[in-house]
Amino acid sequence: MKTNRKKSSARSVRLLSVCMLSLFLFGSFGCAQDKPIVFDYASQPEEFVVKLKANQKYTIVRGKDRFPFSLTLKNDLVFDNGTSHLIWNKIDREARMLRAKERVPYLIHSNGKDYLYIYGDRVGDLNFIELSDTNSVRGADNAMLHFYEEPKDPSNLPVRIGINVLGPAAAELRYHVGKLGKPTPNEDPEGYRYCTAAYRKEKLVTTKDARVLIFANADAAEGKEETLPAGSVFTRLRTSKWLYTDLLLEDGRVFRVKERYLFSEPHSIMDVTDFADKPFEYKKADGKKG
Repeated sequence: MKTNRKKSSARSVRLLSVCMLSLFLFGSFGCAQDKPIVFDYASQPEEFVVKLKANQKYTIVRGKDRFPFSLTLKNDLVFDNGTSHLIWNKIDREARMLRAKERVPYLIHSNGKDYLYIYGDRVGDLNFIELSDTNSVRGADNAMLHFYEEPKDPSNLPVRIGINVLGPAAAELRYHVGKLGKPTPNEDPEGYRYCTAAYRKEKLVTTKDARVLIFANADAAEGKEETLPAGSVFTRLRTSKWLYTDLLLEDGRVFRVKERYLFSEPHSIMDVTDFADKPFEYKKADGKKG
């Protein structure tokens, strides 16, 4: 009987030891996983854009300052709703955010200030925030912009925007981090927006004579109103001031038509006219209707 009690007691001690060891190892592993990553500004250029990880704890070292930073992103169980939880120095901020878990954070330092871009590649969602060292956010907003390559320079952000050149197209522009972190075009927003190469490949052809404004080339400042004959082959080129569409002829000349969109559900109706206010008619050069 005593022997059985001794064996039982020995097994209990061994079991307790295993449990204590497991708890120690698990606790150590958990601590290692939760240990913040140190991000030191001294290792970066004077101005920078750095892609970080969501749901990861960081310790920011900025000169003599040292403080916590993390961005927790999670989706709700309903639709595309989600939440963000930002910790930055004395800021502790929660906010609602669509498709939160699909986004990545970019920490940006520009003009002596810190900004956070919370970017979603799939949908082009971008939330921008100016970070302060107090318990408040100086400004926060969003923009429907898409990076066509990884951003590396706060003064030269690679942004793709949607434009209309005989229908939906895209332009690639350079932006900079503006007031309150807002992405701002480096170029005149009223200037030309050129189609990307992918949208300039398809050949189109006019099916009726059209009264258009023709420029000697893409750099010409002034054009002349002329009749463009049916059968003229062209490609998409650019939009100007959201009012005009410029198209490129095979001989290098550029002609202009008017493009606007009439309200309609579920999609707006595209209305393209020449300078005689008649419908501008064309088709794909392969014979399919445009």
